[in-house]
Amino acid sequence: MKFNFSFSSGKNKKELALKQPPIKDTSEDSQVNKVMVDYFKTYQSLYRREIEDWTNARMARHAIANPTTLQLQQLYKDSLIDLFLKRQMANRILRISNRTIVLKDKSKKIDVDRSVPLQEKPIRTMIKRGMESKFFGYSMLFVQQWKPGKIIKLKEIPRENIIPELSLLLKNALDVNSGINFREYPDYFIFSSLGDDYYGELESIAPLTILKRHSWASWDEFEQIFGIPLRIAKTMIDTEKHRNDLEFWLQNMGSAAYGILPKTVDLEVVPSQQTDSFNVFNEKRKAVNEEIAIGLNGQTMTTLQGSSKSQAEVHGKTQDEITADDLQDVLDYLNGDVINILRNFGYDIPEGHYLDLMQRTNIPIEEKAKIDQILLQAGYRLDQEYIEETYNVVLDKETPVIIPGQSQQLSFFV
Repeated sequence: MKFNFSFSSGKNKKELALKQPPIKDTSEDSQVNKVMVDYFKTYQSLYRREIEDWTNARMARHAIANPTTLQLQQLYKDSLIDLFLKRQMANRILRISNRTIVLKDKSKKIDVDRSVPLQEKPIRTMIKRGMESKFFGYSMLFVQQWKPGKIIKLKEIPRENIIPELSLLLKNALDVNSGINFREYPDYFIFSSLGDDYYGELESIAPLTILKRHSWASWDEFEQIFGIPLRIAKTMIDTEKHRNDLEFWLQNMGSAAYGILPKTVDLEVVPSQQTDSFNVFNEKRKAVNEEIAIGLNGQTMTTLQGSSKSQAEVHGKTQDEITADDLQDVLDYLNGDVINILRNFGYDIPEGHYLDLMQRTNIPIEEKAKIDQILLQAGYRLDQEYIEETYNVVLDKETPVIIPGQSQQLSFFV
């Protein structure tokens, strides 16, 4: 994979003191800083991966003198063809990325006005790529377009071109002598590695998908041999025209296998004595899915069929523990790296404020009504706009509201 840089010694035109990487600034808009990064992806190999490919990729990745990430990262991408693995990863990421990012002050109160600029795609992208780094080992985004107080566009840097141990961003993924030290430009290159190492959880899971494909292929071959009847045509006329006519008829009778033999030749098709041989492949497929579920989510019952409610509750608690750990890692990343980057790009984030992720709750309307009634009985007043949006009604502010069973009148409104 080749990554093309246009080197330049030009200085940043903005007042913000950001160390810009040696990449040509093509900005024409005086209000928006644009930095273009052009790269060409090499051909993504689509040949069938085997365990040997995984072994060789790991050897190249773990090499002490000259590590390369191209082979292993391409193998990771290839493993995501597996739908079960892809969904398991997505479920774990969504449990974090579906939360609402907010800015809180020292008293842990949400700063609503300053939280509004954070509700945009670039910030959500940082969170998602941060979570992905747990599986791939690392992620990196490039701030391609911005203006003071707003990151407009991010570009994802191919992981094949990054050697995190050496802090290198390579122009050529196979040449460690090319490229630049990305850590010298921490504002423009947003690097994340939230896992325990730079190799990622997919290192141990990717080979499982290779074994699973073996089972799919063997099952398919079993189906072709034993699942579809074999048609045999025997003839005493041994001429090329006659054999061609027979072959034409058999082809047009369907897609099942067929054979054309002289009548004097006996062909015996021996059926499998094991009527449920397909279970060998299917059980292996199920076992691989269980291993993937355990590897990524620590359990199987929230994604596969469980046997009892009590066991499912135990498995659910295991998943909650993993989610809590993911959440804490992302919060450390947001408040350790991202918050400083946002400040440097002009976001209004005072010292002492911090970023938090709030769980989105969907409470049924009936439950909301019960909660609101309790609040009213406790002496609280509800905002008219909240009531109209929650219950889809239009209220007359002068009309008092009487709670059944109470003699006094309570006002909704502040």
